[in-house]
Amino acid sequence: MAATSTEVGFEQFRASWIESVQQDSPSTRDLGRRFALKLVTQWMDASEDAPDIVLCDGSGDGGIDIALLDTGSDSSNDGQDESGHTWYLVQSKYGSAFAGVGTLLAEGQKVIDTLDGKRARLSSLAEGVLERVTNFRNSAGPSDKIVLIFATERPLTEIEERVLQDLRAMGRGRVGTIFDVETISIATIYNRIQEESLAEVAEKLTIEIGANVVESGDDLLVGSIGLTELYKFLRLYREKTGDLDRLYEKNVRRFLGGEG
Repeated sequence: MAATSTEVGFEQFRASWIESVQQDSPSTRDLGRRFALKLVTQWMDASEDAPDIVLCDGSGDGGIDIALLDTGSDSSNDGQDESGHTWYLVQSKYGSAFAGVGTLLAEGQKVIDTLDGKRARLSSLAEGVLERVTNFRNSAGPSDKIVLIFATERPLTEIEERVLQDLRAMGRGRVGTIFDVETISIATIYNRIQEESLAEVAEKLTIEIGANVVESGDDLLVGSIGLTELYKFLRLYREKTGDLDRLYEKNVRRFLGGEG
């Protein structure tokens, strides 16, 4: 039986995780495609054969290696319209394809140019994705998003994370508030599995939070927290887990798609 992530370190997990990506000595393009596809589908708990996944890496891809539409739950409550759909546009940065800040800036701007209609000579696949994303953008609801994803082996450094903030501002200035930027890595998967394994033995992650609270029943605290303290807590949580989304996984609204 394979060892769980609590029994191995991250580097050992990474080496094992990457084996299937490197199998049969694929070309550089296929290597990047395999890496991003495995990482994104595990992150989203989706199938690699999902019909809404479009592989468009190569010449004229406009900076989009993989495009994936996440429609969330298809049902609606009380007759309300569906919302909260997300287009994920993935940049695969495996191995030498990632060179830090310069890579993020250049490749991020390439995708923003594509979305803003400033790149010509796109491939037929990229043109098809751009048409769908543009139509989505033009009819988007308040909870719909277009998210640029950088898929890397290891988490970004603090400096690289700041570059994402710059790209987010640039994208929102040219594409609109619908635009966002995120990063995922093998460490994201490792940390998620690790937390699940720890939960099985009733171990919990502990992060201090500076709040003024009082008890209100056996399992409830009521109080207030300053915005700065909340930011510090969220930053520490992301530093320790590599995946801020996991903080909300036990919230029922996370499972309601965009309808909640």
